[in-house]
Amino acid sequence: MLMPLLRSGVLYVIWRRHIRQRALGIIVTVLAILAVNLIHTEAFAFFKATERLELAPLAFYFRWLGWLLAGIGYLWFVERKIAKASKADRVQKNGAGKSPRQENKAAKNTLIEQHDGFDALRNNTPLRSRSEIMLERKKRDKSEGA
Repeated sequence: MLMPLLRSGVLYVIWRRHIRQRALGIIVTVLAILAVNLIHTEAFAFFKATERLELAPLAFYFRWLGWLLAGIGYLWFVERKIAKASKADRVQKNGAGKSPRQENKAAKNTLIEQHDGFDALRNNTPLRSRSEIMLERKKRDKSEGA
């Protein structure tokens, strides 16, 4: 009962993080590869029918070239865009293009007083428990009675 839920959860996470932003590029690349395969099959059948088998190696070369161009196109148009977007997000999070190490050094070098909202609590007198209050009263009563 739990395994199907876990599988669907894992698939959902994979979809959200990886596949959703690449879905259109994957579909276009698969369609391009299928089109290249279809053209290759038709060209090879044509060369066979016309008995021009000396051109058959060209069909194979162009098929591999088509596959290579489809893969390079996917990397260029999809993965490069995703990498640029993630780099822009990192730059935006880090500020003006500084690396996290440079920011840490800058933070250490500048002596800026940080106010985190708990300063008033740090400067308060410490709280006393009921037992401490009772002991203090007993000490006062003994010192007054003596």
